[in-house]
Amino acid sequence: MTLEITLRRPLTLPRFLQMGGGEPPRAHWINKPVTPNQEQGASNNNNAPKKKSSRGYRDLSTIRLGEVNDAFQFFANQLAPSPYPSWIAPNYFCMIHLVEKHDHPPVVFGRVKTCYPSDGQIQNIREMELLFPRKDGEPDTILLHASDIRYVESYLVRVKCFATDEEAAEFAGSEGMFAQYGFLPEFERGYLELLEIEDHAPIIYPWIHLIGSRWFASIPDSVRDEIVRKLRPLVDENPLAFNYHPEYLDGTARTLNRALGYKAKVTDHFIVEPETPQQSASLIAEAFNRIFNQGMR
Repeated sequence: MTLEITLRRPLTLPRFLQMGGGEPPRAHWINKPVTPNQEQGASNNNNAPKKKSSRGYRDLSTIRLGEVNDAFQFFANQLAPSPYPSWIAPNYFCMIHLVEKHDHPPVVFGRVKTCYPSDGQIQNIREMELLFPRKDGEPDTILLHASDIRYVESYLVRVKCFATDEEAAEFAGSEGMFAQYGFLPEFERGYLELLEIEDHAPIIYPWIHLIGSRWFASIPDSVRDEIVRKLRPLVDENPLAFNYHPEYLDGTARTLNRALGYKAKVTDHFIVEPETPQQSASLIAEAFNRIFNQGMR
């Protein structure tokens, strides 16, 4: 299955945010690391308590632009623009450009918890709860109203799927199901990407990998050892690595656990083995939610 989307400016490039009210553009570098001077200038807010309303929502006025930058940078390599860029729904990540006010940042980034109506174009959303990631614990919940929002860029979490044509075909039509959980499958049928990963280079792959047993069994003997060596860092001790292995497969396509020597309750690591596309999406969502709620660590 091939899912085509229109790619926009890469997430790793800095961008200007155009402010309203006829003001000239001001540089808010969403992707530029915060400099020591910037940190020093915002130090008063660092130690300030995170004000919350009586309903438990964090006040926008306590959020610094540096915090927004850190949250976005932490997830940047994991995200791809959603097929409908301004669509809002639970589990979508969003960069929300706010109506300019002096007491809060021009943008806020996070994952949609709930919205009313339950999903739709941003102009139809009256109220939404956004989970704002933090380094030191579970996300804060922010309440946003329609009057707070100028426009939105929405994203889905990438799921790298190593699959044969047959395996990819079994996921045909499941895009909506994955999107409901906030995910976008990206299918890779070959081996070249893995072979080109340089040793000791930073891994730029997504955190989430779904590896088909038939894809693994189809690796040519001439490159099998090298592929396994490249694959191990992507699956070893990775709670977001999964092995798609339908129950009906014969013995010619072994599970990754058997092929790599993992065994539940014996080795420190064991790869979860979903058997259907529906089960794959559900188990991926469960594992990702657990990690997301632990904070940016």
